[in-house]
Amino acid sequence: MTDDQLLRQRLHEEFGVLEISPAPVLRVTGRGRGVRARRRALGAFTVILAALAVAAATRFDKTPATARSTVTLNAPDPAAPGGVFASGTADGKPWALAVRNIAAAPGTHWCRAAVMFNGQDGDVLFKTGPGIPSFGNPALLSHIHGFPHVGVVFTQVAMGTTRLALTFPSGRQISAKPVRVRACGTSFNLAGLAYDSRHVPSEIATYTTFGLDESLDVNVAMDTSVFEFTTPGIWMNLDNSRADIAASQAGHPIGTGTVNGQIWHMWASLGLYGQCYTAAGRVPGHGRGQGSECVPVTMPPRTATLTAVAVSSAQTQLPGYAGLVNPRTAYAYATVSDGTTHQVVPVRVAGRVYIALVAPPGCRLSSLSLFDANGHAFASVVNPAQSAQPIPGLP
Repeated sequence: MTDDQLLRQRLHEEFGVLEISPAPVLRVTGRGRGVRARRRALGAFTVILAALAVAAATRFDKTPATARSTVTLNAPDPAAPGGVFASGTADGKPWALAVRNIAAAPGTHWCRAAVMFNGQDGDVLFKTGPGIPSFGNPALLSHIHGFPHVGVVFTQVAMGTTRLALTFPSGRQISAKPVRVRACGTSFNLAGLAYDSRHVPSEIATYTTFGLDESLDVNVAMDTSVFEFTTPGIWMNLDNSRADIAASQAGHPIGTGTVNGQIWHMWASLGLYGQCYTAAGRVPGHGRGQGSECVPVTMPPRTATLTAVAVSSAQTQLPGYAGLVNPRTAYAYATVSDGTTHQVVPVRVAGRVYIALVAPPGCRLSSLSLFDANGHAFASVVNPAQSAQPIPGLP
């Protein structure tokens, strides 16, 4: 383990409880009708929007025309199927933002709404409450697989908002009209945009029939180092609601056991920080360790999507795995590289079906077989685990 990892482990041994850093705070500048005029500290929005451009080597209009991404935006269609509220093309490839149910399979009573980019890389939707600016709580995505120089932003806007606009230092402006989308018994007034992420927006604003309503000014000179630590596929959310943050931090137990005398526990959390897994290990009389991994939010898989989550204690580190399986799964058999096979029972949390398991030291998960309630094997996955990276603020 590195010195940094040892320090993190020591801190968790002393304090014990995982705490995800609070969401960034934004600065709001209200104009226009003056009804919503107010000011808040919103500096982190600058960091994130500017960071979306730092991933590229060139900035602003210095980029040669041949190297620029061509991003188009279609006129929003309120009657578009599948919850689509924004779409277009990027370098000739279609893109779309749509609201999807990321809980169990269609036909069940479980429902959890999320915005998905081309059916992947989801962001869980929380209904905005009173006192939120007219531009809502923007969420931004970059480092998109297959769209290397494209940035995406969406937000819930206030009723009466006629368009959401991004303005660039050159004076160029792109805008989109909001679309009312109903999902999981709730209506969301959503607007979304895509753009060449090598051009830094200087302002995001909402407009009404009376003109400019509220805006965020973007200071591109601020530090932008936060973006390099972000796991690709996870949205940068600017939601300051304590209720939304608490819901996103809440961990639900998905597995526990003992391996080589080390007691382990795993939890799953879903929300503003993506799909996160927390693992804790403890050897009686020798202290404990804890760590988390977060991955992009996805739809329930056809088979299984597991994430490698190391289980650390004061003495050793075990290879752990956590993730989603097909909602049909009643139980699974996991085969480990030492030749042993173990039955794993999934845990259902709000319609999403999770499993967690830990292998002995020096071993790895080789395959996973899924069985339905009738005992029929319906899927088998070889080497099912994917890698993940911790997000800033997580141990």
